[in-house]
Amino acid sequence: MADTDDARLIWELYAAALKHVPAERSGYLERACTDPVLRGRVASLLESHGLDLGQDTRLNSPTPSAAGADTGFTGRQIGTYVILRELGRGGMGVVFLAHDMRLSRTVAIKMLSPEYSRAPQVRERLLNEAKMAAALSHPGIATVYALDEIDGELYLACEYVPGAPLRALVESGPLPIDEVIDIGTQLAKALAEAHTKGIVHRDIKPENVIKTPSGVIKVLDFGLARAAYAPTHLTVPGMLVGTPAYLAPEQALGRDTDFRTDIFALGLLLYELASGTNPFAATDIPATLARIVDEDPPLLSEVQPQSVPALDRIIQRCLRKDPAARYRSTHEIIGDLERLRADRAAGRTPVSDTAVGASSPRRSQSRSRQWLVNHHVVMSVVYIGLLWLAWFARGWLGSPWDSVFLLSVLASVAAGTSLRLHLWFTALTFPQQLAEQQASAQRWTRLCDLLLAAVQVAAALGISANHPEFAMLLVGTSVAILVASFVIEPATTRAAFGAVP
Repeated sequence: MADTDDARLIWELYAAALKHVPAERSGYLERACTDPVLRGRVASLLESHGLDLGQDTRLNSPTPSAAGADTGFTGRQIGTYVILRELGRGGMGVVFLAHDMRLSRTVAIKMLSPEYSRAPQVRERLLNEAKMAAALSHPGIATVYALDEIDGELYLACEYVPGAPLRALVESGPLPIDEVIDIGTQLAKALAEAHTKGIVHRDIKPENVIKTPSGVIKVLDFGLARAAYAPTHLTVPGMLVGTPAYLAPEQALGRDTDFRTDIFALGLLLYELASGTNPFAATDIPATLARIVDEDPPLLSEVQPQSVPALDRIIQRCLRKDPAARYRSTHEIIGDLERLRADRAAGRTPVSDTAVGASSPRRSQSRSRQWLVNHHVVMSVVYIGLLWLAWFARGWLGSPWDSVFLLSVLASVAAGTSLRLHLWFTALTFPQQLAEQQASAQRWTRLCDLLLAAVQVAAALGISANHPEFAMLLVGTSVAILVASFVIEPATTRAAFGAVP
């Protein structure tokens, strides 16, 4: 809860700081935030979005010295590049269309203003972007050609991608569902290439994805990308990066990110393309953040009647608050989207969307998982009930076997019940982790079952002469425990997960 409160306060301060001119932002933060740690995180957030604290920048109040601010910049030669026109501004750079005279090709040039290009951290971030994108080779990712320093300023030359950003497409209204599925499939394949190499984009949004005239989807701007295997010194611990309306919950809370952060953004992008709206966007940043962290969006089909249940499920899984509840890999999303695309192209309705879906393997697995959970609950109740039986039986055993018997039963019942109730709790709160937890707990539950059965059979032998009825009860419950543990539970597990974990 403290993390959520801190994150909301940071975004509130960020939004308030934007209302001040750059020269006044530092003073405002000094007055508004007495906590130096939180103040530092707000400053880092402003910097990550290309906003200065103590001086004006070319992105907010252009000056003649700022790259691209001069209206006569068109036609100017920089190194081997001739600037043709400005393409856009955002983040920490201005992007121009340019002609590469050396190789006679059209390129996009990202340029930093002098004050940014002299900042070591910003220079390193641009170098990071170049390295990240240069490590990727995929038709769905814009190629980086070079990172040059000319007259003390940094220039990133990359592939010029003609076409419209997805923002321009969605502004005209929701896209057809088949087009959304196609875009999602292509985008997922591009992200899978990055994720396979351990690279997380962290800023997937409509502005950073372009659809070319031939229909190819291209991902741009790896400026906030991070390699999972590389040091994260470009951002301080807890630093919030990304675009507010497209943050994953873990980003909004300043927590660690991984490929599942991009999966959340992919699901959100598909939702917006299909519905025409971002379900988390609110009137201000704190309200947007609160929705991302706390609220689940309505099903896509509730706001877009043309949607289909299969797409609903894909997007829902992408948008889970808990990263562990999302897709386990980007390739899984590709598989689901390609199956959905093939079904629609062939005029088929996915089996899970039909009326017979109740008898489908997926539904059958769901029922089997519920039976597995019921099995653990029943076993826990039986365990606790056996304590009563053990209490009577221990009085008929001589010392010291009475204490050994009672302590053995208590230990096996306590451990076995705890493990099975843990699995019950996992099924209720983190169902996507049940298979993994079942696999890790199974050997221990079996050990508890064996111990309990063994000590009960031993006790039954000790009291059988004087109390045969209780001895039969102990042996009977021992056999039932072993059958439940080694026959019923594995069969139910196979039905629930497809194989014994």
